[in-house]
Amino acid sequence: MRRICYEVKVSRADFLGELKQPLKRRIGMRYSNEFYFVAPRGLLAAAEIPIDCGLVEVCTFEKMAELSYFDGETGMQCTVAVPAPWRDTPPPTWQFTAAMLRNQRREMEGKPPAPPKQGRLELR
Repeated sequence: MRRICYEVKVSRADFLGELKQPLKRRIGMRYSNEFYFVAPRGLLAAAEIPIDCGLVEVCTFEKMAELSYFDGETGMQCTVAVPAPWRDTPPPTWQFTAAMLRNQRREMEGKPPAPPKQGRLELR
């Protein structure tokens, strides 16, 4: 099974913060065979993308030659600007999969996911 992780970035500040804290993407990197940043065309340069990641650029329809995916309703196009390298990774654990499905069910029922067990310390 091919597993691909997409991290959507809509601002440079968000992307630069991700570069400063690479551990934020460790779960996605752990369980995916390919990891991509998705951003509007021109927001990120190919040289900025970490070597273990790829880049998908989103824009309005421009050139048919580069087309990877085109949505006829919105007129948006996705292009793989930097291919992500393939990594052999273990599949997700059953516990991880079950947790994802529980969160998805809560979202579909209109209930927010349970708060994390960790909490912020309140100083008095």
